[in-house]
Amino acid sequence: MNPFVDEIVQMTAQAAGLDMGVVGDLLAVPPDDKLGDYALPCFTLAKQLRKNPAQIATDIVDKLQPEVAASERIESVSAAGPYVNFVLRRAAFITYVLEQIASEGATFGSASQGQGKRVTIDFSSPNSAKPFSIAHLRSTAIGNSIYRIHQFLGWSCTGINHLGDYGANFGQLLAAYGMWGDEEQVKSNPVAELQTLYVRFNEELEKDPALQDAARECVRQLAEGDEEMVRLWTWFTAESTKEAERIYGILGVHFDETKGESAFVDKLDEVIELFSSKGLAEESDGALIVHLNEERDAPLMLRTSRGTSTYHSRDVAALLYRWQRYAFDKMVYVTDSRQMLHFQQLFLGLKRAGVDWIDRCEHAPFGLMSFKGKAFSTRKGFSVILEEVLDQAIALTQQIIAEKNPDLPNAEQVARQVGISAVVFADVNNRRTRDISFALEDVLNFDGETGPYVQYTHARFCSILRKYGGSAELTADLSRLGEPGEMRLARKLAEFPRVLDNAARENEPSYVASFALELATAANKFYNEVPVLAGEDADLIAARIRLVAAAVGVLSTSMHLLGMSAPEEM
Repeated sequence: MNPFVDEIVQMTAQAAGLDMGVVGDLLAVPPDDKLGDYALPCFTLAKQLRKNPAQIATDIVDKLQPEVAASERIESVSAAGPYVNFVLRRAAFITYVLEQIASEGATFGSASQGQGKRVTIDFSSPNSAKPFSIAHLRSTAIGNSIYRIHQFLGWSCTGINHLGDYGANFGQLLAAYGMWGDEEQVKSNPVAELQTLYVRFNEELEKDPALQDAARECVRQLAEGDEEMVRLWTWFTAESTKEAERIYGILGVHFDETKGESAFVDKLDEVIELFSSKGLAEESDGALIVHLNEERDAPLMLRTSRGTSTYHSRDVAALLYRWQRYAFDKMVYVTDSRQMLHFQQLFLGLKRAGVDWIDRCEHAPFGLMSFKGKAFSTRKGFSVILEEVLDQAIALTQQIIAEKNPDLPNAEQVARQVGISAVVFADVNNRRTRDISFALEDVLNFDGETGPYVQYTHARFCSILRKYGGSAELTADLSRLGEPGEMRLARKLAEFPRVLDNAARENEPSYVASFALELATAANKFYNEVPVLAGEDADLIAARIRLVAAAVGVLSTSMHLLGMSAPEEM
């Protein structure tokens, strides 16, 4: 993706007799600018090349010297113990990076690698009739970022909100309403009251397990079209969908399709036929199942002993519908790690049924969120409402603005942008599979490696551009650049395409979040080390302004891909 790095990889691989992929994976940035711009550690090559790492480094350097002497991109190469260190022709490198960014503009980093491909992403998917808690943010924020990253890379994207509006949980809610519900109370505060009923049912269920029969009966009646069950279900789902849409509006999250599990209940016969036609469906204690392995463990259940659809069969039906409608090249499910077995069963079952496109489907599991070691559970009434966290973040931001920049224009709008983005960034900055221990004080801590730090750096550099006032496109002499701070910033900017490629391939937004923090750090070090606007050398100032403008553009893109706002003043 970068001819300077490509040249290092190609000539080093040839000199060492190694695969270019091996060299590319090993290439790193030295911890000290004085060592060079890129380094090849030779530790892992010792076994393959049967030499000690320091000797390997010396041998590689000896073979590279003639090629480096003739190179227009590499200034020098040297061995430092087990490392091969490369120094680039820094002015040439910085010029290349800035001209590439100027040429590609807002699309820098994209390379349109997804052109002609379609990705379908199932994310957020909250259970109906439950408050939107901080735990729901994980699937929503991660999925939204995966969507935006793919879209930026040229993929045709379809974001799907697959609402949990059917099944055992809803049967419990319907049963609870029948026993204790008050229509006027629910109308006055629908989602909160329905949550109270759901929690009460599960508390009573622990005392009287027979209540589960009432819940199952409600599911059966709903499946058979009972007028009262359908009326209540329609009412409850409409209210919860309205509330969820309001939260999505606050977060700036968009879906191309919203369908509940209920949309696929009547597709049970088609699902059964798919497996029966392959001789895979068999009766077991009245239920219909598909065995997935010789040990006959953890089968795929198609139909319950009561004749109703299952979570498995509804998901199979939904996936078949999505393939028929979208013919995707990639299908991503963004759910918590507790559903890993479910998707393993789903994918393996369809593979056994001869569905040849199932390998295009991926599960992107994320770690669970807990509070002081205790897992969130709406069933037990233990949750933190997301909107309350967002409101506290906005209020804290307003307080900080009032203290540090009371004359800030549009302060209220900026406070919302910063506060909401702080909460979103705190989520996507974690590796997707990592469990998170939620602490409000950490989410609202605006110091250190946080979203507001990235936003502030962006706003600071926007301020520099405003002070400069003109255009540096024609007057900038980029050959004047080459200071360590300038090189660090350009080198970090050059990494953006690779970061996005990895983030899309692994469905991992945290790569972009980590990059944004590192870019902000490099930008701030540049700002502190280099007098951007000082002096009378107009050409040098213009060249540095080009570097500032590039940083602003890439920071802005990074924040957009993470679902954040990018205010120009803070």
